[in-house]
Amino acid sequence: MSPPNLRRADLMAGCLLLAGCASGPAGNEPAAPAPEPVGSPTAPPAEGEGRGPAITYRPVRNAAYAMVRHDSLSLQYPDGATQTQVRDRTAYLHLTVGEAGAPDAYSVIIVLDSLEAVENGAPVPLDSVATSRGTRWTGTLTRSGELSALTADRSSTLGDEVGSRLRLLFPSLPAGGAREGLTWTDTTQYQVVADAFQGSEQAVITYRATEPASESSGSQKVIALQGAGSYTRSGTRLQADQELQMTASGSRQSLHRLGLDGVLISGQGKEAGKMEISVPALGQTVPVVQAGSWMLSRRS
Repeated sequence: MSPPNLRRADLMAGCLLLAGCASGPAGNEPAAPAPEPVGSPTAPPAEGEGRGPAITYRPVRNAAYAMVRHDSLSLQYPDGATQTQVRDRTAYLHLTVGEAGAPDAYSVIIVLDSLEAVENGAPVPLDSVATSRGTRWTGTLTRSGELSALTADRSSTLGDEVGSRLRLLFPSLPAGGAREGLTWTDTTQYQVVADAFQGSEQAVITYRATEPASESSGSQKVIALQGAGSYTRSGTRLQADQELQMTASGSRQSLHRLGLDGVLISGQGKEAGKMEISVPALGQTVPVVQAGSWMLSRRS
């Protein structure tokens, strides 16, 4: 018979290792509707002397993007053993932003065309990936980037994971639009599916609009949004009839490039933090060191 501590560690490691292999929603329960973002009901105010045109979000039809995400988790067990898990995701998306018939509001439709998922160097089983393909999210967006809760037409572990990251397509803009030299701070709370846990996250990000040092988009003029801030996250999931609880916090940095037409051209960012996963019934907690990076690029 395995020692109790080993059984407990195996349970917790298995919860994370199997996260990318499940085909149903995280927690093995129907996904609940996401809550509306919590925070300022209006666009954040800007500080500083702005230069140049004010950039706000505008309609775009069938814009294609590739979203690449890399995550590393280092689990540290009570006996001193460590385990590293690496995850890679590449999502190919189509985005349409259109008039919604309401002041300062657009309709948003995002479709997941295809997904590549790798766990620790091995491809995730095709049946798990297949359930996420074609997922369609709908919602609303303001000119300053306030994104409503997105409603998906289906739920899957990998699809819900991608859905939690779609707000990266819409960095916050200040009231009146982004202009070079302006800074502003955005505080938002929203529902996420992260590391197979369903929960909520709050992010506080300060942005600064600058002129890009370099840009490879030809003659198109762009504005760069440099972001830095922090996040906190909590959530739960069920595994083998046991409830797991997760809390996490850390720092984030990002760089988005927007065209003067209000359409995202590219983005990149990274985050680093600490997470704790606990099984209350077993009285055990495993600390996790996490690091992640992402890239967004518009495709022709």
